[in-house]
Formats: sequence, structure tokens, C-alpha cells
Amino acid sequence: MVFDLLKHSSMFGLLGMAVSITTMGVALAYAIRPSERRLALIRPLSLAAIFGGLSSFAVGLASLLRGISETSSVIPVTFHAAAAGAAESMLGLFIAFSCLTIAWLLVTVGLLRS
Repeated sequence: MVFDLLKHSSMFGLLGMAVSITTMGVALAYAIRPSERRLALIRPLSLAAIFGGLSSFAVGLASLLRGISETSSVIPVTFHAAAAGAAESMLGLFIAFSCLTIAWLLVTVGLLRS
């Protein structure tokens, strides 16, 4: 199911997810070999992941509202399409915050090791 949503994501949404995954990768590198440089890099990457997830959600929501406004009547098929669009727009937020949770847990491991 998640892979179906990823298949239909926009390039902007995929870029936001890539930033989140990159943040998690840098946090893993910090957990393995802690250094001030890596820790300093995680902070701006975390902000970029948050803003990427939020902007991906906003773009998805705008597309969803645009699609709803173009329908002439609300029928069950339209409602199902709108629900699928809402789920797709929330996927970027879910991935961003999940990756950030894992990233900061890895930072905690790195801080315990340093």
C-alpha cells in the first residue's frame, strides 16, 4: 500500500522524503562514529526534513482541494478519490517524522558513545 502511494507521489514529495532519509543516514554515521561536525550537520538537515515534509503535505493538500473543486457533485467515487488523495498527501509527513524519530534516537546513541 505504501509503495502504491510512493508511486503516485510528486517529484517534490519524493525530494522531501529523500532529505528525511538522508538525515537518518547522517544520524547513523554519527551513532557509529560521533563527531561534532556530524552533529552540527544533523540539526539543519532535521529542519530541512521538517520543512520538506510540511511543504510536501501542503502541496498534496492543495492538489486535493483543487481536485475536489473541479468535481460537479459529491458521489461515493469522488469521496474515495479524495480519501486516497488525502492519504497520499500525508505520506510525506509520515515518512519525514518517522525518519526524524529514528535519526534523533541514533543521535542519542551517538551522544552516549561520545
